[in-house]
Amino acid sequence: MDHVPASVAIQPFSYTLEKERDGFALPLETKDFSPEELSVKQVGRKLRVGGKTEKKQDDGEGSYSYRCQEFRQEFDLPEGVNPETVTCSLDHDGKLHIEAPKNPSSAEEEVFRTTSPDL
Repeated sequence: MDHVPASVAIQPFSYTLEKERDGFALPLETKDFSPEELSVKQVGRKLRVGGKTEKKQDDGEGSYSYRCQEFRQEFDLPEGVNPETVTCSLDHDGKLHIEAPKNPSSAEEEVFRTTSPDL
């Protein structure tokens, strides 16, 4: 039986939290993962993002190796963002986009209430 060496490569997970005037955006570089290998879960005001992929590479001569990549990251939703408005999408370049609009401030809501006619 041949001994198959295992190698584990830990790569930093790349993301940039973008502060937008109208909301919150979080683009994540996930090009090494298929949509089925990614998960985005929301628990209260926290987002849990993760991915795991395993690939078997065969050299054609009876030997093979495995490559495993995994990441887990947790983010707090900023104040002023309604957790029910969070959306995520995956673009063709392998970037996962998590976004949510900001709630209108209470001052804006008050102006809307005072200027809107009663129905």
